[in-house]
Amino acid sequence: MRRGYLLGLLVIAIVLALVGTTLFSPPPPDDENNHATPPANEDGGDDSAAEPDLYSATILAVGDIMGHRYQVEQAQVVNADGSVSYNFRPSFDFIAPYLMDADFTVGVLETTLAGAERGYSYYPAFNTPVELAANLKDAGFDLLATATNHSLDTGISGLKATIENLRAAGLENVGTYLSPEEQQTPLIKDLNGIKVAFLAYTETTNGIPVPAGYDYAINFIPGMQDISPLVQEIERARAAGADIVAVILHWGPVEYQTTPTDFQRERARQIVEAGADLILGSHVHIIQPLEWLTVQEGERAGRRALVAYSMGNFFTNQHYSPGPPNYIPAPGVQCGLMVQVELQKDTATGEAVISDAGYRISWVHRHWQHRILPVDEVVERGREQYNLSAEEFQEMQSTANQMIAVVENYGFSGGNR
Repeated sequence: MRRGYLLGLLVIAIVLALVGTTLFSPPPPDDENNHATPPANEDGGDDSAAEPDLYSATILAVGDIMGHRYQVEQAQVVNADGSVSYNFRPSFDFIAPYLMDADFTVGVLETTLAGAERGYSYYPAFNTPVELAANLKDAGFDLLATATNHSLDTGISGLKATIENLRAAGLENVGTYLSPEEQQTPLIKDLNGIKVAFLAYTETTNGIPVPAGYDYAINFIPGMQDISPLVQEIERARAAGADIVAVILHWGPVEYQTTPTDFQRERARQIVEAGADLILGSHVHIIQPLEWLTVQEGERAGRRALVAYSMGNFFTNQHYSPGPPNYIPAPGVQCGLMVQVELQKDTATGEAVISDAGYRISWVHRHWQHRILPVDEVVERGREQYNLSAEEFQEMQSTANQMIAVVENYGFSGGNR
């Protein structure tokens, strides 16, 4: 558990605990928006048998964190002395308890935080106020993947400034680096005795070339064609002692498409066979399915891995816009997939696995400083305290249900064992 945020958030967290809301508890029969698979190793055996000594940890992962003009404008604060600052904290009022509840929380930063001196900018080249970094840290984030199609929006200097500003706020990052030594050193976190490696790669930089001499600055595999650098990093992470390897991929050739391509599914299987336990996808701005894969060959044969092909948008101003100038064909862009993973490690054998996984659907309330709402909580408590009109409530619930159908398209909650 993390400390601090706002007293109001603490109250929300206590209320959630009282009503029995947890990341991994099975949903009640009438809750369509919170799903978890049964534990991986239920064998119906004798409960009196000695239980193994296990370490356990939870990871929560979410999708794209963006910085559109309207998000920045709503966060603007004019101070008493006439100066301007930015406060994104209200956007995380209702979602922070969930972010803080996990042992480790991960997101995808699809903007740069290069500093006010470069000027704030929006689509197609983003530079967002640096206050966002501290607000994300306060909301519960630990790690941000920074290898995205927007990593070079403010050039190499902006890429490096983004890393420095994140670290100054107490956040870690993966996928972009300040030196060759950093790039070659796997990021491994000890989560309650379980060593988890985090890798991040992007398949596009929006056509912006990586400057000569700076290949180390970003993990970039054009079109996800030659994945040998990724495979080599998995091997380095395993050699460095990683029990679990999580790969964050910014990929997908077609935005707003709810189905991954056959090529992506094949690449996912290859990455799992190479040693990944968890693949977390982003970039296409809409949710795609969760899928269990089973390793077929080698010493890891039989192990399960989890693939989230796309976690969609977490913090965004994107919304359904059927015509010009901002054509976005899918209402689902206001939804995000919050992937919840439980890890266990048997201290006797040293084996670590994903023992359980589930998800929640979030929805961005664009007209209330982009507050990110946990849909199942809103449905349970009613729309009034979330400043939702009847029409907005219906839209949120309908869109979330559509996204649940997408998530389940490959049989995730059935276990697909």
